[in-house]
Amino acid sequence: MSGLTVGPFDLSIYISLALFFGIAAQFRAMDGYSFLRRVLASVEPKVGILFAVSLVTFVVSPFILNDVLVLILTPALIKYSKLHGFDPVPLIVAEVTFTNISSSLTPIGNPQNIILWTSSGIGFLGFVEGTWRPVFASAAIASVALVPLAWRFGRRRDQTPSPGAPTPAVYLGYVTVAVLLADLYGFPSYVPLAAGFLGGFAVTGRRPRALWKEFDLRSLLVLYAFISSVTVAVYFLSGYISPYVAPAALGEEPYSGAFVGILSNVISNVPVTQLLVNTTGVSAHLAPKLAVEAGLAGNLGPVASFANLLALQMAAKEGVSVKRAIGLQLLVGVVAYLPALL
Repeated sequence: MSGLTVGPFDLSIYISLALFFGIAAQFRAMDGYSFLRRVLASVEPKVGILFAVSLVTFVVSPFILNDVLVLILTPALIKYSKLHGFDPVPLIVAEVTFTNISSSLTPIGNPQNIILWTSSGIGFLGFVEGTWRPVFASAAIASVALVPLAWRFGRRRDQTPSPGAPTPAVYLGYVTVAVLLADLYGFPSYVPLAAGFLGGFAVTGRRPRALWKEFDLRSLLVLYAFISSVTVAVYFLSGYISPYVAPAALGEEPYSGAFVGILSNVISNVPVTQLLVNTTGVSAHLAPKLAVEAGLAGNLGPVASFANLLALQMAAKEGVSVKRAIGLQLLVGVVAYLPALL
């Protein structure tokens, strides 16, 4: 735990999450929407739309909140599918699957990783050292599982468009460098995140309204509610639940993988992560392992990850078959979860 604690509450977690939501808002205010869509369009002629979606989400998601990526890409994928007469379900499944997988790679890829990073005290590079092998293994398995679906889409031969101005990508690079430098000098996690957020004003400083419009306050408050409710529950019930949580927090397999996988699909992976942190604490050595388990568990069901819920909600509004999307993602997610059990 950090020094910023009030009773059972670690305020550094709340501060880090707020700052990262601010970084996501800066990215979107820099026209991150258009940038990612142009990148997707430039990659598609080379590998096909399904693997273009997989590749773009896999590369970008470790550096920006996975929920943000889903909000940006899902409407574009549905529009693309309608324009070309394709089934949108495989594209949405590829997007969510690879977002959940690759966001597990770094401490700043998703909310549960920020919780583990902040509470365990592990460094950025140490975190990645512990996650990259199972993350890449899971991505390889998911890619093989999607090959039969990729054949159905074929490959368009349109002229490859330019990705356009790289400002949003440069900004994510700046945030990553700030985190690495702060990690080198032993600063707490919220210090580089604050530097990353404030640095974004070099681009968006003249558009404060645009930044506020892109700040997803509602989702942040929902996360706060999840974290706070679990913290309070654990504070009063720790004596009863600790025997069941402790083996998972210690990484005992197959118990840990099964515990995180199943419970994430009941109460979502962020509350499960907070449960582990508040009940027994998480060591720096085991934080990456638990991050992989929680991240990959997001592909096992619709409620396991907030990114899933966002994608399915947007898909349902456009008349896309949610049941088919859930079923297909479960098939891919089950085999892609195997590296988390090792």
